[in-house]
Amino acid sequence: MFKKHQQIAIVLVVSILFFGIPFISLPDFQNNNTLFNSLIFYKRCIETSLVVVFFYLNYFILVPKFYHQKKYILFAIITFICLVIAIKVPDLIITNTDIYNALKEQNTPGFRMKGPRPEYPLVMQFFIDKTAYQFYLALSIGILLKTNQYINSIEQDMLKSEVSYLKAQINPHFLFNTLNSIYALSLVKSDDTPNVILKLSAIMRYVVTESSKEKVLLKDELNYITDYIDLQKIRLTLATEIDYKVLGNVNQQKIAPLLFISIIENCFKYGASQTEKSLIQIHISVQENQISLETINTKIAKNISELEKTETGIANTEKRLEILYLNNYKLHIENSETNYKVQLKINLI
Repeated sequence: MFKKHQQIAIVLVVSILFFGIPFISLPDFQNNNTLFNSLIFYKRCIETSLVVVFFYLNYFILVPKFYHQKKYILFAIITFICLVIAIKVPDLIITNTDIYNALKEQNTPGFRMKGPRPEYPLVMQFFIDKTAYQFYLALSIGILLKTNQYINSIEQDMLKSEVSYLKAQINPHFLFNTLNSIYALSLVKSDDTPNVILKLSAIMRYVVTESSKEKVLLKDELNYITDYIDLQKIRLTLATEIDYKVLGNVNQQKIAPLLFISIIENCFKYGASQTEKSLIQIHISVQENQISLETINTKIAKNISELEKTETGIANTEKRLEILYLNNYKLHIENSETNYKVQLKINLI
């Protein structure tokens, strides 16, 4: 993939090559007339200038704003209008008759009295006109270069997003709190201690072995979430009510790993309390190839000042969704004075 400065260099080189066309496409002049006195040269310069203007318009505006946004009809209409302008405007400024008369007056060697070149129908000019060929070349190069840059940008965003979520895979506070809970259970010789250790071990194993995969089984992801929530329950008192449900049939569906954990983690980070009455609701619904997550948590007063950190986690999640499930997800957030609500639907493509 080309870097940004390489893309700019290529654009400039392409422009220079197009501007060289008027100099290399003219017949040899053996008389006393200079190249710059030739109407043919001026007409070719006009044609090339229009093609170069379209090249920049296509590269910087049309491809990113319309082609990459899948607005193909609008892209085709604007491109067609530009093609007609590139073909017809030079003929309106300098006609074939003007060129014929100028050559006749100059007694150009090899000039034959055949009259001006005939004007072909516009549809035919799309296939035989030299300007049309240049236009198609500019169109193709613009799409290819911008698409290359677009793919490179997506890969860079994906890399940044992957790094962000990899860093957040094992929250240190969650790990420390869980270890403290295990320590407390061991002091009272609770029968739950081995089970808690197994759940923590399962979480650590899942994060280490499965998170690097592009897709994982949905049932494994849900088991990971369930273990996480079970461990969170250990450290909470009855003041925090947890409503966790998984509805629907989970078969062999697959999903990108660790998509939900940031959203669920935020519920406990900003909605759990040891003393204040609060609610954490986490509902997951599976319908064939669609999965929905809805979370609602009470906003605890002492945590509201830190709520901006939640936005960072949600932003990272949304970036991953945009990369992995473009046009196949819906994310809706409601942030009221007392509650924070997230609704997420994903088509499992």
